[in-house]
Amino acid sequence: MKRTAIVLFVFITLGVLVGLGLTDKLESLVNSFQFNDTAIYEDSSRISEEHQYLPLSWDALLPDAEKALLGKTQAAQSAQQNLPLHEQVFQSIQRTFDDEYQQALVSVNTVDTFNGEYVTISGFIVPIEANVKREITSFFIVPYFGACIHYPPPPPNQIVFVALNNTQEQGGISGIDIQQAYTFSGKFSTGLFEDPQGTSAYLLDVVTIKPYSASQEGLSENDAFHIESAIR
Repeated sequence: MKRTAIVLFVFITLGVLVGLGLTDKLESLVNSFQFNDTAIYEDSSRISEEHQYLPLSWDALLPDAEKALLGKTQAAQSAQQNLPLHEQVFQSIQRTFDDEYQQALVSVNTVDTFNGEYVTISGFIVPIEANVKREITSFFIVPYFGACIHYPPPPPNQIVFVALNNTQEQGGISGIDIQQAYTFSGKFSTGLFEDPQGTSAYLLDVVTIKPYSASQEGLSENDAFHIESAIR
């Protein structure tokens, strides 16, 4: 009964907005139904703190030399698709003997620009630890779906480790979709964390986690995270 009343209210509201010519309000209302901005996690002990969160792209976490090397390899892989199969295989084998490229794939070299800053970064969750209620209490943030699960892990400087605070009082996070991208806001820092699933060279002290929406970010979708990565 309540659901019927809500649906009826929505349709009446839409009709009134159209009748009054308030199409901009209508568009805003439709957008609000299309995107769920509800946080799936908030650190209740710090949510009232006011910080200016800087949008952080994954490319910004790579030192310039490694960014140039991996970017060159990505361009070569794209061009390689037009080559005969035997030539593609030969060039792939060549890359396995390229010391600089192989070192970049396991690099723990970091960029200090955002060290200690409050940032927002978007990516996918790879669970690391859970409590007795099966709520996730620590995890990796990775730049593309399947990293550390279906595919080899990205370089450590393309993985961010999160250990949630205040879990004794409010628990961890549950009901996540590992195929869904999320946006994480918190205090960023450098620091190694090693796990059988991968090694991270960065840490994030998370304040909020929300479902990802390109329209809510200061970055394009390609800058915010990689749906597929050439760095694997």
